[in-house]
This record gives sequence, structure tokens and C-alpha cells, in this order.
Amino acid sequence: MEYRLVFLPPYSPDLNPIEFIWKSVKRILSTARIDSEDDLKRRIKDGFEKLSSSLTFAGSWILKFMNKSIEV
Repeated sequence: MEYRLVFLPPYSPDLNPIEFIWKSVKRILSTARIDSEDDLKRRIKDGFEKLSSSLTFAGSWILKFMNKSIEV
């Protein structure tokens, strides 16, 4: 397995894969009925774990951004 470091400018949310996950988690939370602070924490954790383990997030980020940085 090869690891490659990719430089990201100081403020570049469109290049940071975590931003795609948080955007999706916030979208899920916006329609949910939150009953308590513990419920909110659980929903955030569950959403983050589900989305971050999804290969579609990683795959689309890699295809969109990593290939461009490799060509440079």
C-alpha cells in the first residue's frame, strides 16, 4: 500500500474530504427530531461513522482530487 501526502491550502473546504462528510451529517440532522444532547451526539457519531466508512465518499474524493494532484 502506498501513502501519498497531499498539500491543501490553509482554507480549502472543497478539497478536504471531511467537509463532504460533515455537510452530509448536517443535512441528516436538519430533518431529524433531536430529543436531547445525548441523542444529538449519538446521531452525529452514527452519521459520521456510517459516511466515513462509505467507499463512495473516499472513492469520489480520490477520483476528483487525488488524480489532479498526481498529474501536477
